[in-house]
Amino acid sequence: MLGFGTAAAEILACCLFMLAAPMLLRASGSIWAARELFLCALFFNFSWLSFHLGGISAPTASWLITAPLVAMFLGDLASALFWLALSCGAAGVLYSLPAAALPAHPVSDMALLYLVCHLGLFVVVLVFALLFELSKTQGFVKLEQALGTINELAIRDELTGSHNRRYLMRLIEHEKERSDRSGRPFCLCLLDIDFFKRINDTWGHSAGDTVLRAFAGVVQAHVRASDSFGRYGGEEFLLMLPETGPAEAPVLAERVRVAIENLRCVEGGSEIALTVSIGVAQYQMGEAIGLAVGRADEALYLAKSSGRNRVICHGQDEATGMLALRGGAPDALDEREDLGASVGRMLDGVGCDQLTGLLNRRLLRDRLRHAMDRADRNARPVALLLLNINKFKEVNDALGYEAGDALLVQVGAIIRACLRDCDTVARWSGDEFVALLEDLADEGDARQVAEKVLDRFGLPLATGGRDCFVTLSVGVALYPAEDCDLDALLKRADIAMRSARAWGENSVRMYSSAACAPHNERLTLKNGLRDALARGQLYIEYQPQVDLATRRIEGVEALLRWQHPVYGRIDPGRFIPLAEETGMIVPIGDWVLRTVCAQNRAWRDAGLPGVKTAVNLSARQLRHPGIAARVLEIVDATGLPAGCIDLEITEGILIEDLEANRRIMGELRAAGVLVSIDDFGTGYSSLNYLSELPVDILKMDGLFVRRLGQGPRTRSYAIAEAIVAMAHRLDLKVISESVETPEQLADLAAMRCDEAQGYLFHRPLPPEQVGALLARQAQQLAAPVPA
Repeated sequence: MLGFGTAAAEILACCLFMLAAPMLLRASGSIWAARELFLCALFFNFSWLSFHLGGISAPTASWLITAPLVAMFLGDLASALFWLALSCGAAGVLYSLPAAALPAHPVSDMALLYLVCHLGLFVVVLVFALLFELSKTQGFVKLEQALGTINELAIRDELTGSHNRRYLMRLIEHEKERSDRSGRPFCLCLLDIDFFKRINDTWGHSAGDTVLRAFAGVVQAHVRASDSFGRYGGEEFLLMLPETGPAEAPVLAERVRVAIENLRCVEGGSEIALTVSIGVAQYQMGEAIGLAVGRADEALYLAKSSGRNRVICHGQDEATGMLALRGGAPDALDEREDLGASVGRMLDGVGCDQLTGLLNRRLLRDRLRHAMDRADRNARPVALLLLNINKFKEVNDALGYEAGDALLVQVGAIIRACLRDCDTVARWSGDEFVALLEDLADEGDARQVAEKVLDRFGLPLATGGRDCFVTLSVGVALYPAEDCDLDALLKRADIAMRSARAWGENSVRMYSSAACAPHNERLTLKNGLRDALARGQLYIEYQPQVDLATRRIEGVEALLRWQHPVYGRIDPGRFIPLAEETGMIVPIGDWVLRTVCAQNRAWRDAGLPGVKTAVNLSARQLRHPGIAARVLEIVDATGLPAGCIDLEITEGILIEDLEANRRIMGELRAAGVLVSIDDFGTGYSSLNYLSELPVDILKMDGLFVRRLGQGPRTRSYAIAEAIVAMAHRLDLKVISESVETPEQLADLAAMRCDEAQGYLFHRPLPPEQVGALLARQAQQLAAPVPA
C-alpha cells in the first residue's frame, strides 16, 4: 500500500515474534524468556523502521520508549533500565547520523505512513496487554502454589506428616461447635509411646525419629477418614473421633493399640518393638476443650501407671475395661472381678493416703512430673500450693489424735472442693497438703485459688465435739521457672509456705528468689553478727602479694572470714553488706585492724622479713568521725611502724565526698600509713581525682587481669598496659589482683606491673602458714650463693 515491501516483511516478522511470546510463556512457564523475546522484537522493529524512514524525524522514532515501559511492567527495575539505555542509545545514534548516511525510502504519502505506524503501535499494545495478563495469571498461579505449600507446612508436623498441634486443636474446636449445636458426641484419645526415652537413649535420636514416623503412619492407616490425628507434643499424639460415643471409642483405640503392638521398626539391624498407652475421654457439652484433653490425660496417666500398653477410658473401671477390650469371656467373670479388686487395692494402697483418701506423696510426685512435662510443651504455667495447718499440734494436744485425724479429713475435703476436677490434691505430710493447679493463665490465678481456699476456712470446723477454727499458711511456686526441676519446685513451695507462716496466719506467699528464700537466713546472719566477735567466729586469712621483679613476698592482704555455727563458712559478699547495714562494720573493722597489726608485729618479733599488711576500709568506717585518729591509735598501740599498714579504699567510695576523703587520707599519709585505691577501673576511674588524692598504690581489679594471657595485641592487654603506665607516671605502685595463669603473669611482667596476688602464687592462708612462707624466704635469702 505504501510501496515499501521490505518494511512490510520486517513488521510482519516482528509481529510474529511478539505474538509468539505468549505461546512461549504457556509452553515454558518462563516469564523472563517470553518477556525478552517480546522486547527484542519490539526494539528491533522500531529501531529498523526509524532508521529506514528518516532517522530521528521518522514517526516510529518516538516509539522507542515502549521497550523500557514494557520492561517496567513485565519485569523489574534492572530490566527497565537496561532497555531504557538501549533505546536512548539507539535514539542518539539516529540523531547523530547525517541525512546522507540514511537510506532513501519510497514512501511519499507520509500521512498514510503515520496512520500505519499508529496501527502498528496499537497491535504492540494489544500483544503487550495479552502478555501482561498471562504473566500476571502465571504469577498468581505460582503465588497460589506457594501459599498452598506454606499452608501445608502450617498444618502438618514436619517429622511425622500428621497434623500439628495448633491445627489439630483448631479442628477439635470446630467439632466442639458442631457437637454443641447438634448434640452429637465425640471423644478424644491421647496416645503415648511407651518407654520412648529408652529408645532414644539406646538407639539414638535418629531411631526415635524413625519410630515416630512409623507410629504415625500405622495410626493413620487404622483410623477412619473422618477422624483427625496429629502430634500433640514429643511422643504424645492426639486422636479425635467425631460422632463417637464412650462405648465405641475404646474399641477403636484398642484397634490402634493392637496395630502398634504388632509394629516392628528396624534400625541399624536391630528390631524395635513398640507399645502404646491410650487415655480416652468424651467431650461434655459446653465445656472447654482443655478440660476434655485433661481428662484424657488423666486416663492416660492411669494407663501408664497401671502397667502401660493398655487403653483406659476416663470414668470407667480400669481393670474391667481392659479385660473387656481384650476379649474377656463371660465365664471368666470371677477372674475379672478378682483382678479388678487387686488392681483397685494396689492403686488405693500405693497411691492414696489411708486417712484422707487423697493422693499420697509418691503418686503426687508422678502427677507433678507429668504436669511439668505438659507445661513445657504447652507453655502454660503450673502452680504448686503447699498448705500448712497452723498450730495443728495444739488440736492434737487439746482434743486428742482422733479429733486431729477427723480435722485432717475435713481440711482435705474442703481443699478438694475448692479446686477444679482437673486439679490434684494430695496429703504431703502430717499437717500439710499439696494442691497442683495446671493450665493457668498467669500467677494471679494461683493466688486467687489460694485465697479462695483460705476464705472457706473462715467458719469453724466441728471436731471432737467442739468447734475449731483452722488457719492455713499457703506457699505458691510456679513452673516453668529458671533452674527448676521437680525437687526444686517442691523446695520453693516449702520456702514460700514458711515465709507465709512467718508473715502471719491465713497468709499466701508466692515464691520469690529475692524475697522468700534468703529472708530468714538474712535475719539470722544480721543477728549473729552481733555475737560473732564475742564468740570468736570471725578470723583472718592472709593472701601474699609478690614482687614481680624479685618474686619475693612483699606484703599480704588481710581477708575477713566468718565460720557460722549453723551455716558454716559465710562468703564475705554476704555478711559484709549486712555489717554495713547494722553498723557492726565499725567495731569489726577496729578488731580487724588491731588483729592484723598484732600479727604483723608478731612476725617481725620472730625475726621474719618485714612485710606490709593491706586492710580494707569500708564506706561506713571512712565516714565515721575521727577515723584517721582511730587508725593511728591502734597502730601506735601495737608498736608497729605505720609504713607496714596499707589501707585499701574502693575508688567508688573515695569519690562520694572527695574533699573530706582527701583530708583523711592526707592525715594518714602524713603519719606514714600507706593508702591504696582498690578495685581500680570498675568505678569512677579518672585522672582528675587520681591527681588530687594522696595515694601510694593502685590495685588493678581482677576484671582486667582475667582477660589477659591472649597476647600483647589484644584490647585487654592494651587497657591493662595503659593503667600500669598511667600509674607509674603518677608515681604510684601497681598491684594486680586475681592472677591465676602463667600467661597472665607473663603479660603483667611484660608491662612492668610491680606486684601481684592470686591463686597462681598462693591462696588465702592462715597466719601460721604465712609465717612459714616468710621463714622459708628468709632462709633462701641467707643461703650463700654458689660460686
